[in-house]
Amino acid sequence: MTVEQQLRALCAMTAGGFALGALFDAMTLLRRVLSAGRLLTGMMDLFYGVCCALCIILTALALRIDPYRLYVFAGFALGMGIYATTIGTFVRIIQKQMKKIVGKR
Repeated sequence: MTVEQQLRALCAMTAGGFALGALFDAMTLLRRVLSAGRLLTGMMDLFYGVCCALCIILTALALRIDPYRLYVFAGFALGMGIYATTIGTFVRIIQKQMKKIVGKR
């Protein structure tokens, strides 16, 4: 792969990691709303793991990455980290405020 193709792949993987970070926050909110027990939480975690694996595999197939390289996983980790430190922070603050409002009733 050329450097340009590798950079494009890293950017695509970072975007995928960002999306997976958003999915994780959405599933966390859903678990709280449903008051999920151990079984439902386990099933949702398994679903999230499958989504992560599918996202990595499908992105790698679309970009024709063979074999997997370290930047594939680094890109996803980078995307999740960017989400967690930017938008994810605000999402968690809003969740805490909503919990306080709902808890007062």
